[in-house]
Order: sequence, then structure tokens, then C-alpha cells
Amino acid sequence: MPRAIDPDTLGFVINDLARLMRATFEEEIEAAAIHITPSEARVLAHMSRCDALQQTRLACLLGLSPMSLSTFIDKLEALGLVERAPDPEDRRAKLVSLTDAATPVLAEIAQAGVRARSRATRGLDAATLDQFRKTARQIRDTLDADRRARAGTDRKHST
Repeated sequence: MPRAIDPDTLGFVINDLARLMRATFEEEIEAAAIHITPSEARVLAHMSRCDALQQTRLACLLGLSPMSLSTFIDKLEALGLVERAPDPEDRRAKLVSLTDAATPVLAEIAQAGVRARSRATRGLDAATLDQFRKTARQIRDTLDADRRARAGTDRKHST
């Protein structure tokens, strides 16, 4: 039976790439013997991209359920790597932020990321890699803008 769906379409390739990059990053985190799990390292790495943010927003960025993220945040908070504070703009929400104690752990995570990227990009010249990053960012930004525009339209129609 012929294939009806091409396994090399953009969506499949990006999904495969994300899955394989994540597995490679996890291997590097485990090899580094950092005292946190690969999933906790992902949480810290994403938090380092932002200032303090609501747990629900962080869960969305990570593609996790708020309850799963809460478990990670609990452990990271117990280790003194993150802290929770009330959100002054929404008393029901908590803001999470990194502590100074997270800095050396983030340095180890960053080095694991460098090693994972090095493994993934072995054999690619700098110009090819730069063009790939530019193209990937453009696709990301286009999809994000589209999603935000639809969300804004949906809110307008629901009021």
C-alpha cells in the first residue's frame, strides 16, 4: 500500500528533530551528573529565558500540564534553585523565578546543551547552520504570530 502521508514533511521532520535533540540533551545532562533530572534541567533552562513568570505560562511554554510542572517546581524550590512569590497582578497566581543558587547549575546545563548541539550539528558548516537557525526562527515567529492573532480574535468574539 502506498504511503498517503510523506514522513519527510516539515512537521514530521521538526517533530523528529525535537525528539532526538531532547534525547541527546537528556543524555548529556545524565553524563554530567548534575544533581537534577533532565526534566528539571529543561524547566530551569526555560526559566533562564524569562524573568519571573506565572507557573501556568511556564507550563504552556514547556508543553506540560500545570500539575506536572508544579511537581518539578516543588523539587527545584526545595533545592533552593527557584522561588515562588504571589503575582501582584493576579492574587490567584504564583510567579516563579530563579535564585542565585541556580547560576552554577545553569552553567552546567548550558555546557550540556553545547555538547548536545555539537553532536547534532557535527558535519554542518557555520553558514548552513546559521541559515537553518534563521529559517527555523522565521517559521516559529510566523506560527506564534498567527496563534496570537487567532487568540486575540477568539477573545473578541467571546465577549
